[in-house]
Amino acid sequence: MTKFNLLRMRPACAPAAYALRRPVLSLCLAAALAVSMQSAAHAAKPGSQKPGAIIVIPNDYGGSVRKRTEEIRQINRLGQTVEIRGRVCMSSCTMFLGANTVCVLPETSFAFHGPYRFFSKLTSLEFDQWSRVIAAHYPSFLRSWYMQTARFRIHNPMKIKGRELIRLGVPRCP
Repeated sequence: MTKFNLLRMRPACAPAAYALRRPVLSLCLAAALAVSMQSAAHAAKPGSQKPGAIIVIPNDYGGSVRKRTEEIRQINRLGQTVEIRGRVCMSSCTMFLGANTVCVLPETSFAFHGPYRFFSKLTSLEFDQWSRVIAAHYPSFLRSWYMQTARFRIHNPMKIKGRELIRLGVPRCP
């Protein structure tokens, strides 16, 4: 018997409990949907021009350091809040930790690596320059670790859970 069929079976010993299960489940699902819709309605995406907006970062696998630097500059200028709420925040996504107001979830996995360019190697000078740009967006406890260790990992990122960042002082999202 499949798990799905087991869930649909009516237990012989508890008909009253079964009768209550469906309305309670429906109520719980409705409440969860309402909360998620409310959060989504108030959330903005990076690039929003709304002062004071809450920018929710879902799963983010990174991208251009130059573009991310501009997004964070705008977020800080507009007094926006960044909530990193995805399962993963990799590469340039980790630079959101440099927003003036940011929070993370304990379950989020953050992946750090050094700068690189597709199809051509960075010179030593470029590598140092872009490493400093990235590190400038981290809290001080992360900045030194990144410059001494994580930036030298290019294709095998170093991972840290949000719970560790919270333990070290990054605020936890409500």
